Amino acid sequence: MVRLTGLFCAVALAAATPALAAPAAPPMPRIFISPSGEPFRAGPNVPDPLKAWFDQADATHKGYIDRADFRADAARFFKTLDENGDGIIDGFEVADYEAKVVPELAEAAEGRMPGQFGPGRGQDGQSGEGQGGGGGRHRHDGSGGQRQQGQDASQGQDAQAQGGRNRTPQHPIQQLIDEPEPVSGADFALDSHITLAEWMRAADQRFEILDANKDGRVTLDELRARFLPIKK
Repeated sequence: MVRLTGLFCAVALAAATPALAAPAAPPMPRIFISPSGEPFRAGPNVPDPLKAWFDQADATHKGYIDRADFRADAARFFKTLDENGDGIIDGFEVADYEAKVVPELAEAAEGRMPGQFGPGRGQDGQSGEGQGGGGGRHRHDGSGGQRQQGQDASQGQDAQAQGGRNRTPQHPIQQLIDEPEPVSGADFALDSHITLAEWMRAADQRFEILDANKDGRVTLDELRARFLPIKK
């Protein structure tokens, strides 16, 4: 009986050992989507995707991004998206962006990964800058009057004034402005043809949202503050 009991314990211990020794699941990948929609993915050479974009936009290494820097960065990415170089981002190029450049947005919209998270979003997934999580697009009426994006601009400023906050960082998509799809967000005319003028208009609106204190510049610390946890 003593031998059987000892054998039983040994078998039970051996069965439990693999479970105890099993490696932890790898952390979920992180991606930062710039205000113009350019993705920056975390990796061995990019430990901080937000800083990677900031350093790119701050081309002269001033320690801040001003409106000219912001517009130049947006214009550069416009040329990347304008695959045929005709000065317009058309519907096919938008589809390429969504399918090839940032497929994570579609995955989030379809529920195959946790939703994107932007400033002001609480633990319940509700955002202070409009509904996020992918799916819908910001659109505007033909007269140039803004619909969703205009609401996002004012609500985004309110969220920043309150010390923009975010969901916990296990969610993979970070944005400074909670836009489900930033490229389509620049289609003011709703005609699936985004001109450079529309693109730069969107860039100016986005800079206004980020420049909460209206000093004409944004620092990395100011941008990081948009991701601070909610203070109790």
